[in-house]
Amino acid sequence: MRKFVNFAFVVMFFVSCQKGGDYPKQPFLSVTPNNIAGVWSLESYDDGVALAEGSYLYIAFERAERTFTSYDNLESMEMRKLSGRYDIVTDEAAVIRGAYHYGRGDWEHDYYVRDLTSNRMVWVATDDESVVQVYIRAELPKEWQTEE
Repeated sequence: MRKFVNFAFVVMFFVSCQKGGDYPKQPFLSVTPNNIAGVWSLESYDDGVALAEGSYLYIAFERAERTFTSYDNLESMEMRKLSGRYDIVTDEAAVIRGAYHYGRGDWEHDYYVRDLTSNRMVWVATDDESVVQVYIRAELPKEWQTEE
C-alpha cells in the first residue's frame, strides 16, 4: 500500500509540473495608449463568432494624439474609413471609449479591455457583456497605407 501512495505522489507531481504550460506565455499588459498603439484586426465578436468570409475591421490607434482610424466593410461591400479620438479610463478596470470625427457620434459602446498582450486583446461592452470582440495585431493592406 505504501508503494502505491508513493507512486500516486510521484504521478501527481509530474501532472502538476505539466500544468504549468497552461499559463499564458505572455503576461497581460497594462491598458495604456502606448500598449494598444498600432493596428489591430477584429478576429471574432459576440463571444467567438468569426467574421464572414471577406469581411474585415481594422483599427489603427495612434498613441500621442489619442486618435484612431478604422477600416471596415461590415455594412457594405466597399471599404469604409472612419477616424476619431479615443480615451482610456482606468479606475477599477480599463475602459476604452471613442468618438468619430465630423459629428458622427460616439462608438456604439464603451468597452472593458481585458487580457491585453502584445498581440491580442478582448473588448467587452460595459453595458452588455454579451458584446465581446477579440482583436489581434495586424498590418494594414499596403494599398491603404498610402491613402493618408
